[in-house]
Amino acid sequence: MLRFSIKNAFRKKSTAILASIGVGVGLMLVFVIGAFTAGVTAQFQSNLAQTIGIVEVLEKDVDTRTNSHLPLSLPDELFTTPNVGDFISQYNVEVQAPFFYTSNYSGEDQLRINGDLLTLKAINHTLDQLWGGPTNNIIQGRVFEPDSKEIIIDSRLLTDAQFPVGLGDALGVKLDLGDVNKSSLTIVGVYQQDDIGAPPFVPKEYYIYTDISTLWNFFNISGLETNSYTAIELLFNVETTKETNLFVDRINTYSNDGGYSPIFVVAFALAAFFENFESTFALFDGFAAIIGFITVLAGGMAIIVTQLMSVTARMKEFAILKSTGWKNRHIFLNVIYESLTLGLLGALIGLGLGTLLILLFSSGGSPFGGASATITTGGIIEVIAYALGLGIIGGLYPGIKAARVRPVVVLKGE
Repeated sequence: MLRFSIKNAFRKKSTAILASIGVGVGLMLVFVIGAFTAGVTAQFQSNLAQTIGIVEVLEKDVDTRTNSHLPLSLPDELFTTPNVGDFISQYNVEVQAPFFYTSNYSGEDQLRINGDLLTLKAINHTLDQLWGGPTNNIIQGRVFEPDSKEIIIDSRLLTDAQFPVGLGDALGVKLDLGDVNKSSLTIVGVYQQDDIGAPPFVPKEYYIYTDISTLWNFFNISGLETNSYTAIELLFNVETTKETNLFVDRINTYSNDGGYSPIFVVAFALAAFFENFESTFALFDGFAAIIGFITVLAGGMAIIVTQLMSVTARMKEFAILKSTGWKNRHIFLNVIYESLTLGLLGALIGLGLGTLLILLFSSGGSPFGGASATITTGGIIEVIAYALGLGIIGGLYPGIKAARVRPVVVLKGE
């Protein structure tokens, strides 16, 4: 019966193939979305694993990050914080320039899309080396020298920037005394920076780094506060975000009790950012899945229509089969097998087209930024399951209609 059903499924080849293509397009969408979702999830899990144990400390109740001013003595105070300091394995310090310093390099005219930012940060070379920060990931050129007007830039700028970013090129930085007061920073190195897996329509922030003393000199020229840190990063020997959050709570409680007076700080876990971003992306993933499901159902309607047309045209054939001993269930299963054949052919088409799209997007045009698609066994099973489900649903009503044929009535032509 199975061979007979498969043969009958393609009695009208053009109609059957078109129906399978319709299903295949819907299943292709499901397959591609699932593969990139798996890739993004893997990217976020990797980012989460890398940031577990990292805690960032800023000044409390400041309106912008650049207004955070932490005293140079704060790292020592953090190391003496009860039930915190003994568990700190590494620390790093950072000073961030006001956004207007590099505002002339931001936005879609200079970068990728409107909302993209270029941000100047300063770090301590020695501490950053121990921390494993950007100065450890130089892929072109070299690291900036202390107390110099040199910078290292984000590797993504090599493809995304609309301004010169070669070694030796200069970036003009606005100071706080008007546009005529500028200073040039020379690019001496490029550090490797990967995307976090966000879709390309999400604005990016590109960081360029210089030495702390260089930025403090700029602050002196601009009349801004110097000899303070914007942020301090701490690394704890923990294995879970729950343990990290425990130290975050201890620092915040100690600060609220006046432990760092006259300064008050706020600490937060970097892993929490990726957890929140992942949950936000899950909403987008759910929306995309609904679109895929609707598309699959639309393709599934093609099977129902095709089978109804086929069954209606073959009622006399079913009557003869029933007259020769076929049971109702035999005729019903025959139609179901035909529908399953069309559905499985659609699955093969969807998997084939989906794989081609994934390879195309993975070559640099990913709709999910730097995250690569991951073809999983679960994704393939999902597509096949959809195909089987559509095959059964598509053949259900036509199969019942065929099984209820009355040979005497049909053969008489009534």
